Amino acid sequence: MSTLQKLLAKKPERPPLTPGMRRVLALSQGEDKVPDQTSKHALPGCRYSLRPIQSRALYHIGKYGGLCAPIGVGHGKFLISALAPSVVGAERPVLLVPPSLVAQTSQEIAKFREHFKIHEDIQVVSYSKLSVASGASILDDIKPDLIIADECHHLRHRTASRTKRVIRYFQSNPQCKFIALSGTLTSKGLADYAHLVEIALRGNAPLPLDFWELQIWAACLDVGGDPDTYERQCFQPLVEKYGGNFREAYFRRFRSTPGVVSTQDSSASCALYMRRATCAPPKLVKQAIDHLERTWTAPGGEEIEDALEMARIRRQLLCGFYYVWEWPDGNPDWDWLDARAEWHRQVRRVLKRSLEGRDSPLLVARWAQSEGCHDRALVVTWRAWDVQRGKRKPPVRTVWIDTYLVDAAMRFLGARTEQPTIVWCQHRALLEEFEARGLPTYGAGMEIPDVPAHHCAMSISAQGTGKNLQRWSENLLTSFPPNGSVLEQLIGRTHRLGQEADEVNVWYFEQHDSVWMDIKKAREVARYIHETQGNRMKILSAMWT
Repeated sequence: MSTLQKLLAKKPERPPLTPGMRRVLALSQGEDKVPDQTSKHALPGCRYSLRPIQSRALYHIGKYGGLCAPIGVGHGKFLISALAPSVVGAERPVLLVPPSLVAQTSQEIAKFREHFKIHEDIQVVSYSKLSVASGASILDDIKPDLIIADECHHLRHRTASRTKRVIRYFQSNPQCKFIALSGTLTSKGLADYAHLVEIALRGNAPLPLDFWELQIWAACLDVGGDPDTYERQCFQPLVEKYGGNFREAYFRRFRSTPGVVSTQDSSASCALYMRRATCAPPKLVKQAIDHLERTWTAPGGEEIEDALEMARIRRQLLCGFYYVWEWPDGNPDWDWLDARAEWHRQVRRVLKRSLEGRDSPLLVARWAQSEGCHDRALVVTWRAWDVQRGKRKPPVRTVWIDTYLVDAAMRFLGARTEQPTIVWCQHRALLEEFEARGLPTYGAGMEIPDVPAHHCAMSISAQGTGKNLQRWSENLLTSFPPNGSVLEQLIGRTHRLGQEADEVNVWYFEQHDSVWMDIKKAREVARYIHETQGNRMKILSAMWT
């Protein structure tokens, strides 16, 4: 055999076990079945019983000190949050919640305090309060020894100020315990929650704690991941121990980790349907979308930076409107507009080349500022834009092309006199138009009354998370959220325990090919969450008609 043949026949050596993989493989198994914990936490005369998932979560908190709980929507995460301080003997617990849930959380605490041993002084803090400048020292002022993050996906972005403040607090106070709860822990990858798992479980985290090793795992597991041979080989030991493909192996290791509790069943027994509603856009709307996609220019004349902004403006146009800036005294700041437009043109030029490390507007901006950037036009344009970009944007006003979508939604409601229906809106302009037509609307900062309207319109961002809305059984989406996590949360408002209707329907308008692409993306994300976290995603289990 020649030397060349010997080299070709020689099997490549597998990379040695990385420190993170060695640690994860050595982790013990957590308890899956635990005794009912109701008697430990209930007061005399309590008329409630803890669900099995609640008992398991509280047991893990008591035994391991922290908790990472990807528990599906509607499974009773609130009671876990309320009882956790007593389980660990916390003196200064803080409960982080979305701003829309602050009032509801306080009411729920008061309600369940009559039945369970709930800590007397749980401080409820909104994520928005933690984000603003005045909230920079809020954790240092309270000095919590337990932080419970309900809907912890609000901390998924490590660069967000609220996330930085939480991480910084734990770095200074390692004795503080952390509980992470969310029905949608991740939306597309490990980076969404790896830092939260590390804070909650410390050395028991079932994923690498080293950034570069985490990237190897992400290539094998994330939505859109494309691992090379080396990355596959590095991840293979987990597959060999737990079996299946990459995601199956990771899920088995993740779910069995001490301090991890997840759900695999639905939170509601009634049927769930995703149904398409008819709504054809008029000629003027089609023309506006066509112009947008041909010229990469918004109806107001602004240059579009990237595909994400393109998709955002297209969704507005599909609703029949767009936003334009309302300049003070009608005098546009042309220096700002020109610099912005030219920078966006340069960014699009670079993005078309799909170069590694320069495939997003942020990375292009970083490259333009680096000493190694030899793209003269990009550098000059960036310097001009850098002078202008700090200026405050003017307010916007709504310009309607056609109210066809609102008209269709009102006709839809008119045909459903008996079924209470929520019209879900991503845009403030839609809420304002529905309100002008006499439909009750619930947007940001608004509480839903005890006796709500039969039909109403709600903001997805303000009311689509954490709310108990099972008094309604019909939903109409004016826009289809491309994010599977957002859609899962929204569906879970009505398809949850306590729903008395035989079925819950989620209707959506499919006015354009891009809507089907949004559906495809949402399902892809839902499949990723299901395969790695175990949650039975509603968008996957629903019947599509």
